[in-house]
Amino acid sequence: MNLETFKRDIKNRYHSLTTAEIDTKVSEMIDTLASEWATSPHALSLQELRIFTGAMIEEEGHALYGELEDLIAQKERIERQITRKSEELQHLKYNLYNALEKQLSDNDETLEKLHQVKLQSIDLLEILEEITESAIITTLEKGSDAEDTLKEIIKEITFTALNANVLNAVRIRRILASILQNALNIAEASPNQAETILRGTLHGINNALLRSIEKFHQYLLYVPEEVKALYRDEYKTIEVELDNVDTLYTQIIHGLHANNDPVLVAQLESINHELSSGSDELKHLSKETVELLRTRLAKIKKGVTERGNKLLKSKSAQEAKAMGTRAWSVAKSTMQGAIKGAKEAMEKDKK
Repeated sequence: MNLETFKRDIKNRYHSLTTAEIDTKVSEMIDTLASEWATSPHALSLQELRIFTGAMIEEEGHALYGELEDLIAQKERIERQITRKSEELQHLKYNLYNALEKQLSDNDETLEKLHQVKLQSIDLLEILEEITESAIITTLEKGSDAEDTLKEIIKEITFTALNANVLNAVRIRRILASILQNALNIAEASPNQAETILRGTLHGINNALLRSIEKFHQYLLYVPEEVKALYRDEYKTIEVELDNVDTLYTQIIHGLHANNDPVLVAQLESINHELSSGSDELKHLSKETVELLRTRLAKIKKGVTERGNKLLKSKSAQEAKAMGTRAWSVAKSTMQGAIKGAKEAMEKDKK
């Protein structure tokens, strides 16, 4: 049986049927099998049966297929519009905050509050790739003390991103994976400086993670119990993450294997092994924080009392909830200073 001819014949005959009842149409098509092809549905092979049913579905659903394609096209168009509008909104936010910073730059206390508001309004995850790429490239262009400079800048970027909200397990993995992926991308494009890039980046995010866990540890000591109750589920997740912090990098790096140069990933694994075997500080602090977290969670009753709701709105609770966001000023000035210094060095080199 010529399958192409078979399919074309079934489609033509189905299209020519005048009845609207599907049962009647199917019955007539089975009769066609007997009269025109001297066979029955029972005698068809799997492929022939697939073609027979598929041809009828294509004809019966022709109008619906067209409508579906139109809807898919509309959906894709709307998604593009949403993306553009989201980008426009982010651009508007940055312009507004930049204008406010210029107007309020003469008052450090007000500027610090504005930075906190900015962090709550703009998620660094949205621009993390661009910030990381720019920081690494600028550091390499500077040409001197690249590894140490990169270590400090990546530490500030990572710490600021991690602490824009209360420490979160999913956020940790996403941030570290994003920064490491960008480092691998640039290392692949700059093989002569790959060791410097990967070593500086990994040391930087390790120091930032250590610093973030220290902040979280302090947060657990002083934040009101009622506020911690609101984050009970998140804390249970972060407890598991911190309890296995020694395998965190290994798991993240393993996830980078698929889309990266195996030589570079192996190099990253080697640096990570060297880093983890050289110091137990991160693991030790994580275990201490887990124990503190378990103790604190054991005291929290399920549900949130009305007193807790009122406390959440208090100034002290808001300060505790936002702990870590003040690092924005430090991170911003550090990055801007490094970038400015890199540009100045580049200008001198050109002269």
